[in-house]
Amino acid sequence: MSVRPLTVVVAGAGLTGLVSAFQLRRGLGPGARIVVVDPDDRVGGKLRTVDTAEGPIEVGAEAYLGFRKDATDFFEGLGLSDELVVPSGMPSTIYAAGELRAMPRTTVMGVPASSEGLQGLLSDDTCARIDAEGDPEVTAPLHWVHGDDVNLGQLVESRLGREVVDHLVSPLLGGVYSSLADDLGLRATVPQLAGALDAMTAVGEPVSLTAAARRVLDQRAEANEARLASGAVAAPIFRTFRNGYRKVYDALVEQAAPELELGVGVESIADAEAGGAGASKAVTLTDGRILDADAVVLAAPAPATGALLATVAPDAAEIIGAIDLASSAVVAMRFDDAEGLPDYSGILIAADAPVDAKAFTFSSKKWPHLGERGGAVVRGSFGRFGDDSLVHLSDEELTAKSLADLESLTGFAGQPAEVVVQRWWGGIPRYGVGHGDLMRFADAALDDVPRVAAAGAWHRGPGIPACIADAKAAAAKIINDLA
Repeated sequence: MSVRPLTVVVAGAGLTGLVSAFQLRRGLGPGARIVVVDPDDRVGGKLRTVDTAEGPIEVGAEAYLGFRKDATDFFEGLGLSDELVVPSGMPSTIYAAGELRAMPRTTVMGVPASSEGLQGLLSDDTCARIDAEGDPEVTAPLHWVHGDDVNLGQLVESRLGREVVDHLVSPLLGGVYSSLADDLGLRATVPQLAGALDAMTAVGEPVSLTAAARRVLDQRAEANEARLASGAVAAPIFRTFRNGYRKVYDALVEQAAPELELGVGVESIADAEAGGAGASKAVTLTDGRILDADAVVLAAPAPATGALLATVAPDAAEIIGAIDLASSAVVAMRFDDAEGLPDYSGILIAADAPVDAKAFTFSSKKWPHLGERGGAVVRGSFGRFGDDSLVHLSDEELTAKSLADLESLTGFAGQPAEVVVQRWWGGIPRYGVGHGDLMRFADAALDDVPRVAAAGAWHRGPGIPACIADAKAAAAKIINDLA
């Protein structure tokens, strides 16, 4: 009599799902059956490499945080060391108050420690307000409760003024979260700043936002000094892949060796008949097939994950399913001639600027391996949480807006030889006030459900290193449950 192999279904073929499959293969061995299901017709999720006449470019996530050694170690473990590349080091800029200015270095994700270097980006009145915020004789100390969370935009506006929110904080966070600062929670998006506020409260210091930012910057400076003293080489802020993230997801598929079910989704999961907690799972696909699985990893967007958990973990389902999502669009343009394109890595754009784009990345300036091809590659970004009107525009309309904004900001008036427009519907989760606490509640509910795990950009962070770490944790839970 044949025995069914140990079977795990992974819902989602993005980075989180593929890393989960890879870890499951390592933990469960070659005899396990790992089935990766995704309604899309391709793997990679929000990582997408496309080919142009001059070589591959990214239209999804472009880079990862290079100082996250865990992520670099993971990619090197896949055999991709030779693919990793670092940026050129060209400066980035902010467009605010009608001008392009150098990116300030005295802020923590846009929250300033002082007005140094902010003249021109902000009015004189706002600069004076920043410098007075940390003086308890001029500005009343901030009332802060240890461990509390608040709306980031509201906090910054109340202490430092609206210009700081629109000209600094929203542009810096918008590229990561596709949201304005007013839609984000402090603790989930700038945890170092929240930690500094907690520390000041714990020792009874007068609390101010600028003093907290100064504390974070001082800690970074001390860490850099210690690194230099030890002779350690600083990790680059960002890294990417010479031939695109395609190399990553192709390597994961090859080494995890899953059964890929693309173009079909997971309709529902339930405990097998006469089973109950700890029993195998009946996984129903959208084409009507039912897979008999020993365990399930949900690596899908938050609404889909919430819906699939409804029958097996209703408390977690309610929390995860309620996470808001932001939609965005990337307009990737390749130009044969780079003449006139400024020597910047890109431009972040103030939330109150009279343009439609929220940012431009000059990819061929930022990444030497792209610049070596000649010409230029520029990416325009559009769309934020609560306003996806631009994302609904046609490819031609979005391209026209990209070119018009690019010329308005830089004077560069080239016509692209190739254009790729990529829309990411519901691509980025919104990390609102209390997000971390909600995820802890959801985790506690899932811990009580054997053989089911969930992970993704909605959980502990939207960045690539966070998704890798989350996928590893989900796979570890399943391996432990099955053991």
